[in-house]
Amino acid sequence: MELYLDTANVAEVERLARIYPLAGVTTNPSIIAAGKVPVWDVLRACKKPSVRRAPSSRRP
Repeated sequence: MELYLDTANVAEVERLARIYPLAGVTTNPSIIAAGKVPVWDVLRACKKPSVRRAPSSRRP
């Protein structure tokens, strides 16, 4: 089972990524708007190494 977060809250992603093996993060314009953070700030923060996706445990 893979765990994805549906959020635009980068701080929560960073916090939970230390606890759970996240497969990734999803978001959409409504979630970003609700967070009241400009979309470009969210995208820029998601490029930080601490937010990047961990290697997949699935075998090809």
